[in-house]
Amino acid sequence: MFARENNGKWCFGKRYKDPLTDKWRTVTIPAERNTRNTHNQAQIILDQKIQKKLTEITGKLPQQDNMTLGQLFNTYWTEKEPSWRPSKKRTYKNSYTIFLNYFGTDAKLPKLTSLMLTNHIDGLIHEVIKKQHDNNYKGSCNIHTVSGLKIYYARASMMFNYAVRKQFIAKNPFEDVHIKWPKDNHLSLIENKYLDDDELHTVLDYFYKNRPILGYMFEWQYLTGMRFGETAAVLIKDVDVKDKIVHVTGTLDYQSSFNRKDFKKQMIPKTDSSFRNIALSERAIQIYKECSQNKKRSAFLFTDDDGYPLGVGSANDALRNARKYFKSIDKVLSTHTFRHTHVSKLAELGAPLYVIQHNVGHSNSAITRQVYLHVTKNAQEQLRNKLNKIEVPYNC
Repeated sequence: MFARENNGKWCFGKRYKDPLTDKWRTVTIPAERNTRNTHNQAQIILDQKIQKKLTEITGKLPQQDNMTLGQLFNTYWTEKEPSWRPSKKRTYKNSYTIFLNYFGTDAKLPKLTSLMLTNHIDGLIHEVIKKQHDNNYKGSCNIHTVSGLKIYYARASMMFNYAVRKQFIAKNPFEDVHIKWPKDNHLSLIENKYLDDDELHTVLDYFYKNRPILGYMFEWQYLTGMRFGETAAVLIKDVDVKDKIVHVTGTLDYQSSFNRKDFKKQMIPKTDSSFRNIALSERAIQIYKECSQNKKRSAFLFTDDDGYPLGVGSANDALRNARKYFKSIDKVLSTHTFRHTHVSKLAELGAPLYVIQHNVGHSNSAITRQVYLHVTKNAQEQLRNKLNKIEVPYNC
């Protein structure tokens, strides 16, 4: 580092080699005086300026040779987060929070081995299986299904793929992680993702007696195929009673604050196909009239006794806590169950698949197709059995 004086003003500078041209470059900063303190400060600032320029050229961060998991996440999140929809941000943040809590933000990337990751995932598989057999078991995180765990695994691996691409690490340790995923159990069968009429009546009856607002919301999901967040975000003005239509234009943003009174409508649905208009049945109109009494057009349609909307987390907690009262129902039970039940009912009624996909806001969904095909296949089998009972007069 050098120091030069010009008309009583000082200038500190430092040279560095441009990695692209091998030519020497210089960075400088002005200073009022040349003291030991300003000299030391100038050294720090000049090093930072040089490192910034080198990073812009090479893409290599100064700490990457000994980068921590927390530094990787912050870099990854800062770059990716602006392009993600709010709903995607929430689910990704939840996955990475679980991962960071387990390994720690100060864990060194080169120290994370495939064996560590394998043991971590195997432990979560054990937890998920235990949760499926014991509704009271909480576990270390809020992952409750093998499919949810596979999503978690994929997201963690994606972050390490990013680290390889940015040359923070030479190889993704997930490449050598080989998980023996459990085979689908009875809770994973497609018919266990939706409720039969009697099962639906049992669940709705329980909530209408114990938490009416959830009874209304779950039935609304069943009647419309809407996501719970979309249902929670319905405003009075979103429903056109004359044309019997609900305009789906957003979802509930309940992650920006822990205070329910700060929940607001996020005017960006989960996907582009989530923007849609859904026809309402007479029962849906009745629910609208009952829940919209004495409310302003700008108010939420579904609110609790305090006048606030409900988040999906509290709804799923309520469903899990209520399972002990549904001993005869050994099926997946979450807010998505009512959407799947909507699909099954429309399939049973003979609605085309594209109409069902429109209602649930899916341009393409494997689960929607599976439920639809399963129900229609069963309907065809039942029809075949009835046809076999028809006796046709035959004359030789």
